[in-house]
Amino acid sequence: MRETLRAYASVMAIGFRAAPRYALGQLLTGIVFAVAVPVSALCAKLIVDAAVTRNLDLGLFAVGLLAAVSAGALVCVFYYVHCLFAVMERAGALVSERLMTLVGGTDGLAHHERPEYQDEVHRIREEQHRLASVVNASAGLLRVGAALVVSAVLLVAVHPLLLLLPLLAVVSLWLGKRSRDLAVAAQEATTEQERLRRHLFELGTSPAAGKELRVFGITDVVRARHHETSEVVLREHRRAAWRASGLQALGGVVSALGYVGAIGLVLVLAGGGRATPGDVALVVGLAAQLTSTVGMAVLYGMEFLFVLKVARRFRWLADYAGTARRPVDSPAPVPPALRDGLELRGVGFGYPDGTGDVLSDVSLRLPAGAVVALVGDNGAGKTTLVKLLSGFYPPERGTITVDGVDLTRFPADRWRARVSAAFQDFASFEFRTFETVGVGDLPRMDDPAAVRAALERAGAADVVDGLPDGSGTQLGTRWDGGVDLSGGQWQKLALARGLMDADPLLVVFDEPTAALDAHTEHGLFERFAQAARDGRGTGAVTVLVSHRFSTVRMADVIVVLDGGRIRESGSHDQLVAAGGLYAELYELQSRAYR
Repeated sequence: MRETLRAYASVMAIGFRAAPRYALGQLLTGIVFAVAVPVSALCAKLIVDAAVTRNLDLGLFAVGLLAAVSAGALVCVFYYVHCLFAVMERAGALVSERLMTLVGGTDGLAHHERPEYQDEVHRIREEQHRLASVVNASAGLLRVGAALVVSAVLLVAVHPLLLLLPLLAVVSLWLGKRSRDLAVAAQEATTEQERLRRHLFELGTSPAAGKELRVFGITDVVRARHHETSEVVLREHRRAAWRASGLQALGGVVSALGYVGAIGLVLVLAGGGRATPGDVALVVGLAAQLTSTVGMAVLYGMEFLFVLKVARRFRWLADYAGTARRPVDSPAPVPPALRDGLELRGVGFGYPDGTGDVLSDVSLRLPAGAVVALVGDNGAGKTTLVKLLSGFYPPERGTITVDGVDLTRFPADRWRARVSAAFQDFASFEFRTFETVGVGDLPRMDDPAAVRAALERAGAADVVDGLPDGSGTQLGTRWDGGVDLSGGQWQKLALARGLMDADPLLVVFDEPTAALDAHTEHGLFERFAQAARDGRGTGAVTVLVSHRFSTVRMADVIVVLDGGRIRESGSHDQLVAAGGLYAELYELQSRAYR
């Protein structure tokens, strides 16, 4: 219960933070026009009794009260609707922003590789609109509660047994909860299949996959698998929907029996002279209104319970993001420059999927100012080693030190602020061109000279010069005036982005030129290596990952990884002379160019 209350408070705070005046206005006006309904029934009773007893003063008072209540309720309804949309719109934007912070800002990458985390995030994404409706759900329950309380007071004044009529709402609410539980259980049972269905749909409709779908003729295969997965999901949801409908129908029967019983009781009382004609009108009016109120109670109650479910998931995500932040014992400042370099001692690491170690007992020294190349077959552990050096994961065993200081003592964000990188699986930021490059160094993103220098270093100036509006061109054909780029052009911009940082301590190029030809890659890496050697004032370590041995031969140190272990290391000449794995692979590759 405590966790549920914390979750409710956290998402309710989003609504009030997004639109405090409108959120409060929605709660208050909702109560006013909800109370107006039973008060109108009371006015009808007074009018009938006044007509029967010929009491003009009472009749005029009742008519005046009814007019005032109706006018006030009408004004409140319009303001309520205005507040509703204002809160939903602003809270929705704040929820999206918060989710982006929690998912994208969570330290490290391990959470992206856990299926249970992906399932929870998928559920939250699918239902995030409900987080924005928490104020509306709360206002709805307040409206229902106020109407039931006032109705109960008026009914008990006629006869205590009539109090059972609003109490039937509890039964309907319980049945509504049970039906909502069935829907939630169906959603949770099919989350992974739903993610698969979404993936297959995106695969079958995305331009990126279009070429292979047609070349290999697998469009029908993807469509068939989407259909099969959809059937699994829909079958489970249909089963839950039928059972929920049965419970809701039972709730309707209970409400109808209560309505008939209330009318019968007041007629018996009136026949015995223990109730006035106005009382009959009051009970008939309230009973009819309560039928609608109970229906609203069920709808809002179900919505509120579902919002609470999503709120608990949202709270779980916030707690996960908090616990995922690596605690720093005895935090140390990141050095302004490297003196000795980086060193790995007995480092071991395996991914959360439990498939075993990717790196085992890796010990390696990366001297300050050195250009280090990592080579090896696919799956040898090159990219994993780069991720550990970048601070995306802490090693499970062993240590990584920077000038003798354990890397885990640096706050992750401060260390990564001194890391510059370009990856093979780079992001295609569909911004204006200068922004796509400039985000590599946010403080200098709007500096044309800095962006141009990065483009020149990456050999990407020709890409920008060929665009309609130069560096101001909008990228991506999904946007007005936007242009698309080839894979190689996108990769050049990603390289330029990785070269924006003026004073990094670690520069990583993890196969960032896979879409470029061998000669272009060689020329680029030659410039990178020369720039690294010319700029050794910060002692930056440059790590190159490539399968092209003609490129890596220029590195100061070449590290050969095999099965997650270091097989050999040294300069190109040393490794060729040693006649080991590197020499064998180099000979095989160079033979193809002869």
